[in-house]
Amino acid sequence: MTRSIPTRLMALALAAGLAACADSTAPGNGVTDAQLTLDAAGDAGDATVLDLSQMIGSEAQAGVAPASAASLGFSSQTAACTYSAGVGRFLCPAITTPEGLTLERSYAVYAGGAAQSSYSASATDSINFQTFLSGSLVRDVRSAWLNHARTMTVSGLAGAETQRIWNGTGVRSDSSRVTENSVARRSKFQSVDVISNVVFNLPRSANPYPQSGSITHDIAVTSTVDRPSGHYTRTANRHVVVTFNGTSTAAMTIGTRSCTVDLVTRNVACAQ
Repeated sequence: MTRSIPTRLMALALAAGLAACADSTAPGNGVTDAQLTLDAAGDAGDATVLDLSQMIGSEAQAGVAPASAASLGFSSQTAACTYSAGVGRFLCPAITTPEGLTLERSYAVYAGGAAQSSYSASATDSINFQTFLSGSLVRDVRSAWLNHARTMTVSGLAGAETQRIWNGTGVRSDSSRVTENSVARRSKFQSVDVISNVVFNLPRSANPYPQSGSITHDIAVTSTVDRPSGHYTRTANRHVVVTFNGTSTAAMTIGTRSCTVDLVTRNVACAQ
């Protein structure tokens, strides 16, 4: 039987908590601090862009005015959802995203804190989404396997809108494999994520990227380097903050290291 989104969110949260408690930064032969940081950066970059894609696609799913941003790399797929009076939410069938990932979601519509059975452009002021995203991504030398649970709320919807604001929390259990110069590095990630006041100005067609706000990832990462001489493992925590500025390039900090993430390609570049 398929578990519900809240149940899976709780299971991932428990795993993330256990990973954080087990964290150790003891040196391991062949795994450097810089590699751990780059592994965490790549994972956070993927997660950030996928979160933005879910925000835009979820608005379209709930019947909010079209996002008009699919051409910029965001997903706005919709599928027929059914309102369940028993849970006060719209239950949606799973879809396959353009990236080939499986997305499951449900949403609840509110006006003044009261649940509604349909979206109203004049009265609905917020919508809460619960999502579960899973699957794999491949880019250049990096392959990733993802499990993301999210609960996110968009507000500022009622009447004549000038902007939409997203807040939420989530947990992730990801893994990746990077092969460079015939050396493979395998990593596992447990992350607790916070979406804080991510603002999209309207109209979306002229403002495809968040104007402000941030997404924070607290990641426990375990990386293993496979070499002819053996397998070397190291575990550490990384605090990653992605801050938006209205452009396709967002600032990323990992501890004291400065990076950027391309919100279309998911590529992360870090200062030396």
